Amino acid sequence: MPMKPLLVAGLVGLTLLQGRLCHAATELEQRAEIMAAAKRSFLLNDFDDLERLAASYRREKSRTASGVWKLSVFYDGINDVFIDILKEQRDVAAYDRVEERTRNWVEKYPESPTGHIAHSMVLAERAWAHRGRGAADTVSDAAWALFRQHIAATRAYLEKHKDVASVDPAWYGEMIAIARDQNWDRATFDALLEEALDREPLFYQNYFNAVTHLMPRWHGDLQQIEDFAQYAVRKTRHLEGQGMYARIYWYASQMDFKNEIFANSLADWPQMKAGFDDVISRYPDAWNLNNYARFACMARDKPKTVELLARIGTSVVSEAWVPIGLQSQCVQWSSMP
Repeated sequence: MPMKPLLVAGLVGLTLLQGRLCHAATELEQRAEIMAAAKRSFLLNDFDDLERLAASYRREKSRTASGVWKLSVFYDGINDVFIDILKEQRDVAAYDRVEERTRNWVEKYPESPTGHIAHSMVLAERAWAHRGRGAADTVSDAAWALFRQHIAATRAYLEKHKDVASVDPAWYGEMIAIARDQNWDRATFDALLEEALDREPLFYQNYFNAVTHLMPRWHGDLQQIEDFAQYAVRKTRHLEGQGMYARIYWYASQMDFKNEIFANSLADWPQMKAGFDDVISRYPDAWNLNNYARFACMARDKPKTVELLARIGTSVVSEAWVPIGLQSQCVQWSSMP
């Protein structure tokens, strides 16, 4: 069978990875461990284990060392294995096989949200395969038609199973992505978003998906992102303080603005700094500290950069410092008189 080499190679790699994660895991190691478990179970058709993992993360609202919901990372693992399989076999039959697998999952657990959400993710991936990831003006009319057809099918599936699947906040994340893909009017989008955040105001991924919708290259602008960041703070202040302001612009930086976040967006460094202080007070993981130091350096806040670099010491997380060499540049700049 065509999927056997991928299955065997994947399982060997995942087994080796899990063997290395026996110690107290850092943020990136925790993410890798959760994603590896989800991938392994999906490749083995172990729907029982997938349900056990997702139900636990959903029930406990457990988080990684940086504060990210483990449930979000679990779905990242599921999505990654879809992409891995479909990248190896870019044909209709490959999509059919993956859809059949998620359909089998749903048939075994029809009253659980997890399989329904996974199945919708496959349907959406199929739509994007027709569109491609390039700019809108590079997409042919025929490709647009197929994209819209499959996105409409994804929406119909999600709405059909809302009663069961929307108990998982990730259902709303998938619907927020549909709103982006179908260019919903702002009132309809806001109604969906308000429902999502009322049901679970602390599920970060739904805020992040909303930020993507509000990016200038999609359906919003800089002021809408800033307004949403302030709204997110009001929605979560009781537990997060100013933390969501930092997290939203951190995400916006990753997605679009990169290291020009303070030049090309309305991000306010004093408020972002207060937000990072609140994040660090609850989640003092090295991943958060390194990213905080990077933003302090980009904001040219020398005292805070010096303070954070000293606190980081030898716990440098190179993945936080992009591009390569940025960390050494910030060390050199902050040490200058």
